[in-house]
Amino acid sequence: MSESDEKPISDLDLGTLLGRRQAFGLVAARCSAADAACLRDLRNQKSYRSLGLNWKQFCTQHLGMSQTYANRLIGYLEEFGPEYFDLAQLTGISPDEYRAIAPAIKDQAIHHDGQVIALLPENTEKLAAAVSELRREATPPMKAAAALSIDERLRRVERRSAELVTEISELSRAQLDTIERTRLASVLAGTSQRLDRLKLQFGSKA
Repeated sequence: MSESDEKPISDLDLGTLLGRRQAFGLVAARCSAADAACLRDLRNQKSYRSLGLNWKQFCTQHLGMSQTYANRLIGYLEEFGPEYFDLAQLTGISPDEYRAIAPAIKDQAIHHDGQVIALLPENTEKLAAAVSELRREATPPMKAAAALSIDERLRRVERRSAELVTEISELSRAQLDTIERTRLASVLAGTSQRLDRLKLQFGSKA
């Protein structure tokens, strides 16, 4: 759909969408396709200007997320379509993982091993199992990664590390509930422990 084909958002609609923000997820695994579409419409139609704000200010002050992250969610919608958000809500699949198995997903279902598994809550276990199997099949052999030069692998690690820190930082500033904050704290603690072990191993080889 082109920008000119989109239905204009009135001031009343803008207020309704801002009210819906209470239900928005700040990570892709919780954001619905409808939420992402709302973000896209707000940005493309520049409805936020009626509040005297630019897109960056609007995201921070009214959406509780950075401009970068809002644009990222919109990008996922435009790249993958609504199926990504449906599957992410059910299985927690990441964008990179989804990209690897995307050919098996169409018509709101996973097509794998002769099965057609609809993207519905009652199929969560089957979907998770199919995703896991598809990920294993899509994972390139270890020798492919090893074929990269040390410099290329270091650059890749640097890029992924920066992306991880950015995402965690954005989450830490979000309005998380108690369970979500506990989960994020657990992720941080576990990651820190694994990194500490790696530092010890690396230091012992020095």
